[in-house]
Amino acid sequence: MHIKKKSLLNAVKLYSHYYNRLLLVKTIRHSIKIKRSGRFNMDSTKSFMMNVGQHTKYFALIGLTSLITACAATPAQQSKATVDEAQKVVKAAPEVKEEKKPEVTMPMSPELMYYILTAEVAGQRGEVGAAVELYERAADMVKSPKLAGRSAQVATLSRNEEKINHALDRWLEVDPNNADVYMMRAPFLMMEKDYDGAVQAINKALSLAPENQKIYLARATENLAEVASPEEALATLKKLDLYKQGHPDAHYAYARLAFFYQQYPETLAEIDPLLKADPENESYLVLKADTLQRLGKTKEGVKLLAKPAAKDDASDELRFTYGKLLGDDGQLDKARTIFESIQADNPENRDVLFALGLLALEEKDGEKAKSYFSDLLRLGDPTNQAAYFMGIAEELNANVDAALVWFASVPVQSSRFDLAQTHYINLLLGRDDIDKAREHLAQLRQQLPNKALQYYLFEASLLRDHGMKQEAFDLLTKAIKHYPKNEDALYSRAMIAESMDRLDVLEADLSQILTNDPNNSQALNALGYTLTDRTDRHQEALKLIQRALELKPGDPFYLDSLGWVYYRLGDLEKAEKYLREATEANPDPEFIAHLGEVLWQRGKKQEAKKIWDKGLLQDPDNTLLIETMRRFGL
Repeated sequence: MHIKKKSLLNAVKLYSHYYNRLLLVKTIRHSIKIKRSGRFNMDSTKSFMMNVGQHTKYFALIGLTSLITACAATPAQQSKATVDEAQKVVKAAPEVKEEKKPEVTMPMSPELMYYILTAEVAGQRGEVGAAVELYERAADMVKSPKLAGRSAQVATLSRNEEKINHALDRWLEVDPNNADVYMMRAPFLMMEKDYDGAVQAINKALSLAPENQKIYLARATENLAEVASPEEALATLKKLDLYKQGHPDAHYAYARLAFFYQQYPETLAEIDPLLKADPENESYLVLKADTLQRLGKTKEGVKLLAKPAAKDDASDELRFTYGKLLGDDGQLDKARTIFESIQADNPENRDVLFALGLLALEEKDGEKAKSYFSDLLRLGDPTNQAAYFMGIAEELNANVDAALVWFASVPVQSSRFDLAQTHYINLLLGRDDIDKAREHLAQLRQQLPNKALQYYLFEASLLRDHGMKQEAFDLLTKAIKHYPKNEDALYSRAMIAESMDRLDVLEADLSQILTNDPNNSQALNALGYTLTDRTDRHQEALKLIQRALELKPGDPFYLDSLGWVYYRLGDLEKAEKYLREATEANPDPEFIAHLGEVLWQRGKKQEAKKIWDKGLLQDPDNTLLIETMRRFGL
């Protein structure tokens, strides 16, 4: 199997975790991600709340142990690190004598212990509401920043606005200088479209913890990308104090977000000044090169990275981007050299293994491709694509059994799942095992009911292509019982019905589509053409086709239908006019057959012969063209 160079590099783009994820740095403790469903995933609590096994419980217990210890300490003890930092500043001030107070360790009350332990158990059982309520009570009992933080984390899982706000307010009350509190509040404000409030929260967090500004900016950018429109998200970042002050980190975060929204000129407008000030910054170079590639200026991107990538201390990320651009520019040998160099330094770089595997497939070297994708599977394949390409490699190796196993193992969540099913079915058909192919599609319909219609249509097309018209018709009839108004199913059955001379079914199905959608130009044309070609209801057909052209002017298929109905009505002049327009727009053999017939009938036999001969050169086996010429003694 040959993989086109563009497809190869597109696949690399899809896989690379450098360029497909907006988040620049993994978020620290207490971070949250807002999903479009409104759910929140919290790095430190999701696993415990989802109850996914003993490994999860083990870490939940570790967290619980440290939490209990923290709750038993005084607020002074809990804030020791902050105090230590403050003391460094205080040393420079005049010494003030204070009475030394003894440290006090507060014993944990049985009630507090009960709330915490019960909340953890409830969480592991998936009883989020109970866990939230119990943690809220515990956090309200003592001034413990860690307990309040834990309560806020758990509250976010409830999607209960009142509980979330209460938990965050309590956390802020007991730990007002904790930047994480403000960063956790920001996404909730974004969800409420209170972007000014989000800006204030993020500004506060950045002022409290400037050492975390890259992480916080990345988190804010990711949250905005999840809940805001491009305009809202970019405008919000521009309101941040750091952006207004011209801080490079803020402008880089803005550039990344603009890139995410495919606003490439805006990306360049932000990144160019950054590169002017810091021309050797690899993050800036990579982003600009990626942007140039998306703008179709790959050669400029290659030129930009050539010297930086040649440096001894060039990062894997920069070199990988350079190799990616070289491949996109058709310089596959150079790209391979770059990727192999990175692999020599870092044999477990997943992006590089993936790219080298694809290059091996491009060279039709199935065995080499297998070795790369096998290593990728061993390391863990985060994008769930390696199994699919293992199947492709085994196809190259003519090992059909192994290919079938790999294609069948591609997980549903993989972007390659549907392609894998297509390959699986085609391999079975190559063995003339259509029964097993149909059985597989039936299983897919049961396992993936949300895609059942897709598999009905796929199987019907498969059956039709194998001359099994009745089976295809029956299958589509079954599909229509489940999806009575689905236009694709109705249209597919109508087309098969026409080939079976079941014009009553065709008319009924297309009429049903038009009842549901009177402006469906495809159904209008199909019904009009069929009435033209298979009945004497030509005036009715003319109105249908004219309506289709009103909805989609200039469509060559509709122009052919219009020319053909005028031919049936005896208006050869109009027939020739519209058929010429159709063939000029699209020299389809069927259009050529129709135009040639009209020309012949108008006495233009030599021109008709030339047009037909040209059509045969294009498609020597076209049945309609051959039969048309035979009818006229050619």
